[in-house]
Amino acid sequence: MVDGDGLWGMIRTSELEQAAADGAANQSIAQILGEGFRYTHSADELHVHTDHSLSLALERMGAGGLNVLPVVSRANVRELMGVIALNDILEAYGLDRRVRT
Repeated sequence: MVDGDGLWGMIRTSELEQAAADGAANQSIAQILGEGFRYTHSADELHVHTDHSLSLALERMGAGGLNVLPVVSRANVRELMGVIALNDILEAYGLDRRVRT
């Protein structure tokens, strides 16, 4: 999630699905997360920088149970440069997550 001040953090699809099941389908993501939710530098493992390796991205995805990570600026961790997805990394290594028969 990004606003005018930069990156807030990430929200899992399962969290959105649970909120919808709990009757919050018409609320904004900010309302679902609550006022106390903000991205903090203490979540170092939940992002990567452009000069980090794909193996580090995989390690952090595994540690966090995530399929995507934000790629942020070294000068300002709230500045979102992009995102990297597990599928992107697997494709870079010549792998495909789909089962072949």
